[in-house]
Amino acid sequence: MSFVHIRDLQPFQFNKKIKVRVCRIWRPKLIGYDDQFGGLQCILVDQMADAIQATVKEIDYDLIGAKIKAGCIYEITHFHSGRSKTSHKVVPHAAHLFFNTRTVFTELSSVYPQIPRHRFYFLDYGQLCTRIDKNEILTDVLGHITAVQPLEEKMVGNGRLETKCEIYIQNIRKEDVRITLWGDTVRAFDFQALEELAPPIITVFTSLKVKQFQGKTVLNSSVSTMIFIDPDIQELDTYKMTFGAFVDAIKMVPPSSIQPIKPEELENAKKLSVQELNVLDPDLCKDAFILCRAAITRFNTRSGWWYKACPSCFKQLRSIAHNDELLCPKHNNQIPLPWFKVGLVLEDSTDETNAMIIGKAAEQLFGISCNELVIQQGYTDQQEFPHAILQTRGQFKIFQLRFGSIKTDSNRNDLLIQAVFDEKVQLLESGSEANFVEHQKKNIAAQMLPPTPPLLSKKTPPVSLAVSSNPSSVEPISNSKKKRKLQVKRALLTSLTSKKLKSDVEAENKSEKTVAVQTREENVSASDNLPIIDLKKKTVQGSSETTSPTPTSEFVLFPFQFIHLTDTRITHKINNLLMDF
Repeated sequence: MSFVHIRDLQPFQFNKKIKVRVCRIWRPKLIGYDDQFGGLQCILVDQMADAIQATVKEIDYDLIGAKIKAGCIYEITHFHSGRSKTSHKVVPHAAHLFFNTRTVFTELSSVYPQIPRHRFYFLDYGQLCTRIDKNEILTDVLGHITAVQPLEEKMVGNGRLETKCEIYIQNIRKEDVRITLWGDTVRAFDFQALEELAPPIITVFTSLKVKQFQGKTVLNSSVSTMIFIDPDIQELDTYKMTFGAFVDAIKMVPPSSIQPIKPEELENAKKLSVQELNVLDPDLCKDAFILCRAAITRFNTRSGWWYKACPSCFKQLRSIAHNDELLCPKHNNQIPLPWFKVGLVLEDSTDETNAMIIGKAAEQLFGISCNELVIQQGYTDQQEFPHAILQTRGQFKIFQLRFGSIKTDSNRNDLLIQAVFDEKVQLLESGSEANFVEHQKKNIAAQMLPPTPPLLSKKTPPVSLAVSSNPSSVEPISNSKKKRKLQVKRALLTSLTSKKLKSDVEAENKSEKTVAVQTREENVSASDNLPIIDLKKKTVQGSSETTSPTPTSEFVLFPFQFIHLTDTRITHKINNLLMDF
């Protein structure tokens, strides 16, 4: 079998043999996941200086990853080819190679003619504007580094903090361009080399996306971006001769925004009261992180507690007209990712304010991922708040917040919670705290009590309950594993609302002669039509309704549990105590 040049490879071929150098290898992480990867990717180049991309599926990574190394030359057989991606191509080739466990790699010590060590497809700075927001093929650039901005944390998507760094480079015509590196790309960058090497430091940045920001063309890294300092290419000598030894040292650019506070800095940092938080000017506090010590007292139930997010950008998926499929505005149809988005009320002794917590910050607060609650535990109803969320009420914590750019109906910027720190100080430590607790007793007494765990040790999804005159008749509506899986599938993969799922369950049990206990959302709309959960008010109403002059068995509704009372006198005493609050 004779060797085939890379330029002669076509999609959907097999039984070919190539002689190539592996010039780049990377293992990209899936966007939004810290421990999931998209297989092994590599760029191959041959004696004709043509390049092609090859992929090893993640399932084969452990068996094949150790067989190939960057910089080495191989004779490769038993592989197949497919059509290259329609977007985010790394090299301009119509075919894409796939290696598996049957692929044979035979390392060669040397070949003639020689195979180049690198293969890049540089785009002139003047042509960058032609690729703005066009990601059919990613962009390679070359330049000498003039300035670097230190690493900083930036909020991306919906509630996800990511590491970023900005680097400024210049070409031989003294034209400048800014490159923003994100995530693993910036964490893998060798900043120490910038301090040790003498300028000019010529660097290649591969697989970049071209964007426009504030009227200027900028470059952003992708999951395929790699960085090469002083690579062995012909252009290197030209740059070294142009800039020579008389080049200014690399400048350090200040951070673009105030950085999130670190846990060790928390004790001495200034913390605002809720009243002070309410009177801050968002325009003066743009990109500033604010600390506030407060407690969560209520949740907004109208907007739900989770949404169906795009796994890549975390934006909400939208349904297509006349179709149940969900679509991300920037990506193809995909399986939705459940993502936290919870509206809540923060309160202390001075005032209360509305805030929003999204994504990773919400996982930190609730101690569980949204994916686990929705997929594994079956909490598909977006209006039904799980115990893991409700149990955080009444706990004083230190919240790190910032102003969002989206304004609400009240013409005020949303407050976004970006981090939550545990409160080390005792709850009652001053007169103002005591006044606050007294205020809470009158309005939301149940929320300031330590959260009562469910009677069952095993976590179960919220279910409807039926109450009759027979105490033994209080039992959850039957919900088999098969039905729960169906509900999770329908809740995620279609645009059907949770109300439809709830109506299906009610229809199945309509024939039962029981009195259904109203859900928390129904109680709110039936009383004041308020969007905020107020367990205290409903507890009083529920308990007063159960009071009867006859000594019959009764149930009094407490937060997260049911207590069976057979003595009317005990019932009256508890109701009187609740009214005293």
